[in-house]
Amino acid sequence: MAEKDNSFETKLQRLDEIVDQIENETLPLEKSIALYEEGQKLIKELEKELKDAEEKIGKFKDTSLEK
Repeated sequence: MAEKDNSFETKLQRLDEIVDQIENETLPLEKSIALYEEGQKLIKELEKELKDAEEKIGKFKDTSLEK
């Protein structure tokens, strides 16, 4: 079974695809809702990854200032 790529960049690309589909295609309501929900889930995951990265950078900056 192929492993799914869950990198930040892959998630962001998928979110861009979802936005493009919703904006540029005529979709059935159910499909639009499913895409919207998937997009909201991706947004939460991406925001968490960004927050975690900011915390890591903050810790790194704090430790480098102590030296």
